[in-house]
Amino acid sequence: MRRVCALLALAVVTAGLPTAAPAAGFAPTGPSCKVAPKNAWTVCPRAHLAGKNFAHSDLRNANFSRADLTGAILTGANLATADLTRARLARARLDSSNLAFANLTGSDATGANLARATLSSANLSGAHLSKANLIRAILLGANLTGANLAGANLTNANLAGGNLEGANLTGANLAGANLAGANFSHANMSHARLASATLSGAYLLGSNLSGANLFGTILLGADLSRANLARAKFGNNAWFDTICPNGKKTKKGCKA
Repeated sequence: MRRVCALLALAVVTAGLPTAAPAAGFAPTGPSCKVAPKNAWTVCPRAHLAGKNFAHSDLRNANFSRADLTGAILTGANLATADLTRARLARARLDSSNLAFANLTGSDATGANLARATLSSANLSGAHLSKANLIRAILLGANLTGANLAGANLTNANLAGGNLEGANLTGANLAGANLAGANFSHANMSHARLASATLSGAYLLGSNLSGANLFGTILLGADLSRANLARAKFGNNAWFDTICPNGKKTKKGCKA
């Protein structure tokens, strides 16, 4: 009898409590998810959004962690500081989008279009960006450690101060790119195209540049200690204070 009374009292107290409402402006999670109203944060982890059109949407601080955005249209979208951890972005259109300070750790953006996108200080560590279009993308200070950029097009991209330690850049096109002060230590850059790129002050310790095209590349103050330069193509380079694979500085050029 005492237990029955206690349960009845608990039911009465619970009934008198107000039901907690979801935060205003936040979109629900689930199989699909709508963009939250202006000035609110979109919360769509694990959502199925493949092929959806979010062009020019305000998605600042959005949570798309592990969401499926395969083939989605995000042209010109504002995704600054968004969480795209392990998101699926293969073949997505992110051209001219703003991804500054966004977290794309472990995301799959294979074949995605990121031309002219802003990715300054973004975290792309371990991301899959093979064959992605990153022409004229701004990646100032971005973290690309261990990222897969094999065959990616980074023509005229700005990666100054970026961290690409251990990244896979096999066959990537970095022609005309600004790579000043970037860290390419132990990166695989075999057969990469670096013609007319700026590598001033860059770190290439132990990197693999075998078969790479470095014609016209600016290497002022770059550190190529223990780098593999076998069959790399040089010509019309700026070498002042460059550290060669043997650890010696040069003004005239490094031998493979």
